[in-house]
Amino acid sequence: MNWLLYAILGAVLAGFSPVLAKSGMHKSNSHLAAALRGTFLFLSAWYMVNRTGTGVSLAGLGQNTFLYLIFSGVATGMVWVCFVRALQLGEVVKVVPIVEGSVIFTMLVEIFFFHEGLNWNKIIILVVLIAGAVMMGLKGSGRGGRTGSWLGYAVGAMALTTVTVVLDRIMYLALDRIVYSSVDSYYERFVRYGIALIVVWGITFATKGYRGLRAMSFLDGVYLCLSGVSMGGAWYCFHQAYVMGENVSVAWVEKFDLVAAVVLGCVLAREKLTVRAIFGLIFMMVGFWLLQADLPIIPL
Repeated sequence: MNWLLYAILGAVLAGFSPVLAKSGMHKSNSHLAAALRGTFLFLSAWYMVNRTGTGVSLAGLGQNTFLYLIFSGVATGMVWVCFVRALQLGEVVKVVPIVEGSVIFTMLVEIFFFHEGLNWNKIIILVVLIAGAVMMGLKGSGRGGRTGSWLGYAVGAMALTTVTVVLDRIMYLALDRIVYSSVDSYYERFVRYGIALIVVWGITFATKGYRGLRAMSFLDGVYLCLSGVSMGGAWYCFHQAYVMGENVSVAWVEKFDLVAAVVLGCVLAREKLTVRAIFGLIFMMVGFWLLQADLPIIPL
């Protein structure tokens, strides 16, 4: 199997994850759903560490690096909570594009806080991505006709995802640069997800969401577990793709998880996709391509 097949399979598996999560919340508390899904995300991260042989001791991370992982893990846990709640209240075809739009916030932070500079390339990419996200997610309603309810959680997940990226950048630039650079991304994810899991289960017990286990059907539990497992499968496929192919090409194909989630949401969850949303999806994919493409820089 070549890198492209692995990348496509990874995108499809990643697209299944939010659809399976939503399918598992017919009678489930969203905090409990996030905790169950997060448990299998953590186990998948543990599998990837063992599969790739990249585990190191926590003592070798350094105090500052581990402090970053704590903050990043807390933010990741809140991402899980917000994302799952948004899926419960809204639709996959609207929630996922908003959360994927975290790259917009990240670009803005890099421009205004890290002083990376502004050029026409970045302006065009931002305009295209924002237009796509607006066309896909900011009009219409979720369950019960309440747009604001799911949208607030989706934007929260998007903003918190940006926080984890920014923390990563700050950690690399300002703290244990040498030590942190030597930490494999899979091990970093494993530690971060472990902290996130503690946060989510803590919220679940604090809000007594664990009581929802009695009302949860066996099938709902299976769907939530498979939501985490499918992401683990996606990580493995993307890992194989990056080993075999070029990073730029794989990174763009990886973004087709958005297309997969939207298509699967329509087919399996019977959600509706308007013509406007289709154009929005095209805009976002063009924006992702422009972000990865090695094009000449057009200065202002």
